[in-house]
Amino acid sequence: MKAKRTTQGLVGAFLTLLLLTGCGSQAQESGKAPKAEARAEQPADAEGASKTAPPFKATALDGSDVAINAAIDKKLYVINFWATWCPPCRAEMPELEEFAKKHEGDVTFYAVNLQEPKETVDKFLKDNGFTMPVLLDLKGDAADAYQIRAIPTTYVIDKDGTILLKKIGSTTAAERETALKRAAK
Repeated sequence: MKAKRTTQGLVGAFLTLLLLTGCGSQAQESGKAPKAEARAEQPADAEGASKTAPPFKATALDGSDVAINAAIDKKLYVINFWATWCPPCRAEMPELEEFAKKHEGDVTFYAVNLQEPKETVDKFLKDNGFTMPVLLDLKGDAADAYQIRAIPTTYVIDKDGTILLKKIGSTTAAERETALKRAAK
């Protein structure tokens, strides 16, 4: 009986940690624990220079292919990696929806879903009234290119393709707006 209570306590602690920090991108499949903390990063290479966002391809909800190469597109991007099964992802979606609408035409925003069937994503979006641009990373290629290890993870990329912000865990409107101001400089 004591072992059962201990196991239940550990499961409860794990679920609390998961809700507070984000979902490990492999957690659903392999049982690995997610990153222990949400954090913002200023990505840099060994010399301290900012990293260039890698190109990737994904599938739009209408089935068309979308190729993104921020280094040559000359667009300001906000890219959020997420999944419908991830509680922190679900929690930040209403604010991301509002952000996408507010910056439509100024920022190219994509919510990139990680390896879920189109039907699952469509149902989630419809059930919640979300209309933001969503891409499907059906094979995980975009997640691999951006080295996604936990979700949600959000990138803000300037018009030169430089990553200005990488945030592991939920982002706030203030964090995204601050990164956009940096991009405008």
